[in-house]
Amino acid sequence: METPAETVDGAMTSLSYLRREEEQLAQVWTVQDRTECEQHIQNIAEQFSAVRQRLEELRSQTDTLWERFIMLTLERILSGQLREFLDELDTELYEVNPQLIALECAIDRLRIGVQEQRRALEEKIIALETLAHRTSSLNHLNMMLGRLEGLEAHLLGRQEEAFPEGSEQQQHRQTSLPGDLLYLRVRLLTTRLALIASNQARQLSAFDSKLMILLPDVERLKVDLGALTSRIECINGLSRYWLAYLDLTEGGSRFQAPDA
Repeated sequence: METPAETVDGAMTSLSYLRREEEQLAQVWTVQDRTECEQHIQNIAEQFSAVRQRLEELRSQTDTLWERFIMLTLERILSGQLREFLDELDTELYEVNPQLIALECAIDRLRIGVQEQRRALEEKIIALETLAHRTSSLNHLNMMLGRLEGLEAHLLGRQEEAFPEGSEQQQHRQTSLPGDLLYLRVRLLTTRLALIASNQARQLSAFDSKLMILLPDVERLKVDLGALTSRIECINGLSRYWLAYLDLTEGGSRFQAPDA
């Protein structure tokens, strides 16, 4: 059986350890951390909106180029103006290609930003969940209730109801009250710390959910950009084909439309 001194010493050791955990909790998720996290998520959302708007503008520009190429190529062949038409398209494509590259880089940066923020949140969530799961178990609650029952009996003068008069248990109960009070204090403080850590972990999980929802949308931007890039590459490939065709058929002269 533990002596009263051992009980007090053990509780004091636990209290000292608890103080270190409280300091750790204070460093894991501060008010400044929350403010910075909210700002980062807001910045990511704004960047996403800007990239999506730029993608739609580039899509409209690309669709216009594609429609002009499809509709006017045959007309320019028949009018003998195909080379000039292709040169004009090449100039416009030359302006579009850097925009495609810049937009792809912006999407990659956006994806990396989301992933890095999620990793940072995951590290903090793990630390908080470790603190949250360390206490507040049913076993701890039962032990606290047992100590409270003994304290209640002593304070109400009913210790003889719990232990026979003059028994070793009664003497231990009478001499371990400071240890019981310190024990309860430690357990209550530890439970409070666990609840705070649990609440903060839920807050971080909510932030992470926002980022997790955004990540598939970023991937869809990448897919949509790939479709635009493929269309531009198709125009480039067909343009090279027609230029090679002109070089073969003209023999250095301009292409002449066949007689009707």
